[in-house]
Amino acid sequence: MQRILTVQQMVNCEKNSHNSGVSLSCLMDNAGQALGRFVLKACMSRSSRRCLILAGKGNNGGDGFVCADLLAHSGVDVTVMLVCGEASTDLAKAAFAKLGPDVTVLPFSADSSLLSGFDVIVDCLFGTGFHGSLREDICGILQIVNSTDALRIACDLPSGCDALNGLADKDSFKAHMTLTFHRKKAGMFLSPCRYFCGEVTVADIGIPKGCESDPFKVELCDEQYVKGILPERLAYGNKGTFGKVTAVCGSERYIGAAGISALGALRSGVGLYELCSGDKVIDSLSSAIFECTYTRLETDSEGFLTADNAPLLIEKSKNSRCMLIGCGLGHTPQTEKLVAELVINSFCPLVIDADGINSLAANIDVLQKKKSDVILTPHPMELARLWGKSLEQVLSNRLDITREIAEKYGITLLSKSAESFAVNSERCILTNAGCTALSKGGSGDLLAGITASLIAQGCKPVDACAGASFIMGSTAQLLCEHSSPRSILPTDIAASLGMYFSKLEA
Repeated sequence: MQRILTVQQMVNCEKNSHNSGVSLSCLMDNAGQALGRFVLKACMSRSSRRCLILAGKGNNGGDGFVCADLLAHSGVDVTVMLVCGEASTDLAKAAFAKLGPDVTVLPFSADSSLLSGFDVIVDCLFGTGFHGSLREDICGILQIVNSTDALRIACDLPSGCDALNGLADKDSFKAHMTLTFHRKKAGMFLSPCRYFCGEVTVADIGIPKGCESDPFKVELCDEQYVKGILPERLAYGNKGTFGKVTAVCGSERYIGAAGISALGALRSGVGLYELCSGDKVIDSLSSAIFECTYTRLETDSEGFLTADNAPLLIEKSKNSRCMLIGCGLGHTPQTEKLVAELVINSFCPLVIDADGINSLAANIDVLQKKKSDVILTPHPMELARLWGKSLEQVLSNRLDITREIAEKYGITLLSKSAESFAVNSERCILTNAGCTALSKGGSGDLLAGITASLIAQGCKPVDACAGASFIMGSTAQLLCEHSSPRSILPTDIAASLGMYFSKLEA
C-alpha cells in the first residue's frame, strides 16, 4: 500500500534529515527546484508564457521564490505577489534575496486586473502548516484566482486546507494539480481537502532513507490490499469452515439495525450467523432473513436487553469466532452492564458498534480487563463520547485521538466518516472509497456486519476494518454507475456485495 504521513511525521522527517546532513535550506532549495521544473513542464505543455506565484511569508513562500527564479532563467515571464507581506522566516528571506532581476515582484493586491492574463497561477501561500480560517482579504484574492481560466498549481497543499484533519475553508485555492514533497499527507485524502487538491504528484526532495522514525505507519487502502486480506474460500469448505458470528443486536425501537447488520455479515461470506435478541426483533426478522439462527433473550418493559443475558452470551462466545454487539441495541443502564460483562468475559473477538459503543463509553476502563480482541467502530460523535471530548475537538484531530484510544486500551478502532481510519497501536489504514449513497441510516450497521463477518472468517481486526470499509464503499460506487446515490439504500448495497466480491476474486 501507499505510505502517507501525518503533519507531525513530516516535520520529524525534516528534522531528522537536517540532523543527517541534508539541511532545511537544502530541502527548501530542492523543493523549490522540483516545483519549478513541475510548473515549467506544465507551461511548456500549454505553450504558456505568463506565470503568477502567490507567495506567503513563510517557508512555503520560500519554495515559491526558488521556483520563480528557475522559471525566469528558463524564459518564463514570472510575477511574484507578496500576498502576506515580506518574507519572515530566515529560509524564506534567503530565498527571496536570491531572486534575479527578471522576476517581477508585486505587493498584495486583490485588484482583479492584476490577477488576470496569467496562463498559470501557483499557490505558495501556506502549505501544510496552515490551520484555522483564511483572512477575509486572502479569501477575496483566492475567489478571483479560482474563477480564472489559468492552470492552478498548489505547492505541497492548497492554501486554506488543513493537512492535519482535511478541513478546508470554502474559499481555499482550488488546484488542478498539487505537487507535494517526499510523501502525500494524510489530510489530502480527507474531505473536503481532497476536493481542492486536483491531481497530486509527489516530488523527491532528498530526505535520506531512515528519516521516517515513527514506527506508526499510515497507509492508504487500495483494491490490491483488500484482495490480499480477503479470506480464502476453500473449495471443500463447509459452513463451519467460514466461521460463526453471534450477534447481540436489536431492540423493539431499532429492529432494522439488527437486520441490516445480519445481511452485511451473511452477504460477506460468514458460514453461520446467530442473532440473539428480544422476541419482537426475532418475530419481525425471522420471516425475512431465513439464513440466521435466532436465540430469544430477556428484555425490559421497553424492549431493551437486560444484563441477565450475559451468562448465556458468554457461553455462546466459546463457540463463536466473533461477537457483534450494539446495532440497534439501545442505551440503558442495563445495556451498560451487559456490554461491560461481555467485554470482560467473552472468549472471542468483539466488534462493538453504535449503542454498544454508547453503553461502553460510560465505563470505558473495562477495556483494560478484556479477555479477547475488541474492535470499536465509532462515528465522530461516538468517538467524542468515548474520549470525553467535544465533537469539534475530535474533528480537528480525529486520527491522533483514534490512535491514542487504540494505544491506551490495546484495541482496534474503525473511526468512521466520509473517509475512515482503521487503527491499532502499530498502524493506520485510511480508506476513502464510497459516496453519498452511504449517507443514510443503516450504513454503519451494514459496515459492522461486514467487519464481524471478515473477522469470523479469519481476518486480523485492523485488516477486517479497512477491508470492510473499502468493500462497502466500493460496492456503493459500483451501484452509482447505474443509479443515483440519492436512491440507493443500505439493503441495496448488501444485496450487491456479491458483484464487488466477484470483481475482487477475479
